[in-house]
Amino acid sequence: MLKEVGASGQISLGKKYAGRLFNMVVHADDRVELVPMHVVAAGRAARQAPADTDWLPPGGYGHANEWARANRAALEQYAAEIEAHGTAGEQLQAYLQDPEARG
Repeated sequence: MLKEVGASGQISLGKKYAGRLFNMVVHADDRVELVPMHVVAAGRAARQAPADTDWLPPGGYGHANEWARANRAALEQYAAEIEAHGTAGEQLQAYLQDPEARG
């Protein structure tokens, strides 16, 4: 979905998203990612959060976080591969920009 940022810097997502909270992540390449969030009372969040949550995504993803904990080694290996070789999009862009790589 293509959205244009208005002169005041605002963007309208539509009534479907009215009143919802989003974490805005601005990446180094100026991509903006909006991640839906849920508000959790501070005392409740502190009681539920295990000590190894510093690498988990923010928000109350429950089931996804359980899966991430169970697959932490594989996720860390995947992150190392991305760090070493770039994302698939970055690899494709490099390939397209290098005529010799295309044979």
